[in-house]
Amino acid sequence: MASAIARAKGNSATIAGDACLFTAATFCLLAVAGGPLALIIGPAAAWLLHGRRLDRPAAVSGGFGLVAGVVAVGGFFVVLPLLARAVEPPGWSEFAIPVALLAVAGAVFLAVVVGLDVDGIRDLSPSRRHHVRLDIARLVSTLVVVVFAAFVTLVQLANPAGEIGEAGIFALGAAAVGAVTMLVADAIHARREKQSGQ
Repeated sequence: MASAIARAKGNSATIAGDACLFTAATFCLLAVAGGPLALIIGPAAAWLLHGRRLDRPAAVSGGFGLVAGVVAVGGFFVVLPLLARAVEPPGWSEFAIPVALLAVAGAVFLAVVVGLDVDGIRDLSPSRRHHVRLDIARLVSTLVVVVFAAFVTLVQLANPAGEIGEAGIFALGAAAVGAVTMLVADAIHARREKQSGQ
């Protein structure tokens, strides 16, 4: 039991990154008819692909994590316009601060994806092969996100008055919810395992 707890703590950042990526990819696939399901499917896929059991305590931890993720990210989107108006210098565009924050969020997401994919490609070498299904899932998820981003960009460029470009913002928001969900669920689950092991 202690080794499982140590593994869970040591993998918190990686499993949260995977939940972020898998949630974004699932959102991209289900954006038209089921985007909110991505908030459950993405973290669950990360949990299972990291070799963890999806039992009742894990589901309860995931439920608390999902609530925390939705509240944290949703609250950020609610508070953001108020903060932008409060700190925005006179004469600036009303979109300057949101665009800057979106650029930062996009850069963080890109860094997470690149890190996971580099790890995945390295693990697929014949000498390593530790978790092939996880590595393939990372690469396929990245491909889904790239194709979705290219499609959204092309449609937005063809019709600049359209609002399809906002789908990328929602995908980033879903990815953030997935990451927070996993961080909270992982922390709760590890604490429960530690308490039950004592």
